[in-house]
Amino acid sequence: MLHSAPMRLAGIGFAVLAVACAAALAGCGGGDNGLDTAAGRAAQAYVNAYNARDYAKVCDLLSESYKEERSIGPGGGEEEGEERSGCAPYFRAHTKGALIRLAVDDVQVDGKNATAHVTANGQDAFGGESKQLVRLQEKPNGSWLVEDVTTG
Repeated sequence: MLHSAPMRLAGIGFAVLAVACAAALAGCGGGDNGLDTAAGRAAQAYVNAYNARDYAKVCDLLSESYKEERSIGPGGGEEEGEERSGCAPYFRAHTKGALIRLAVDDVQVDGKNATAHVTANGQDAFGGESKQLVRLQEKPNGSWLVEDVTTG
């Protein structure tokens, strides 16, 4: 009987340690790599729309500043001598025949800014695979929009 009290304490200590570890993991995203956040869902929606070639949806997920910087909004400017009439036609023209698929690796959120690490795979990706950084920003209405996409 004398040995049962220390064993009970050890069992309780183990249970407390297990709960603390579980809580710590949950606080770190529980292994979802940031995908189960509003920014992560926005990054995944962008990737899903791109993979489905739903360029109208892709454009809905881009910030106005992103579109303005690239002159791909309605009535956008000229690029390589071609007048663009809007965002979706721009993406359709610039991805025609591309067999690239995107996948979100993880999303890191820092306040109202987030960075999604994305892998591009396919015949048209240099070396078969490339990495992209998709920067997102939370807007005043609570939505997350893509602010920038870079390869690197």
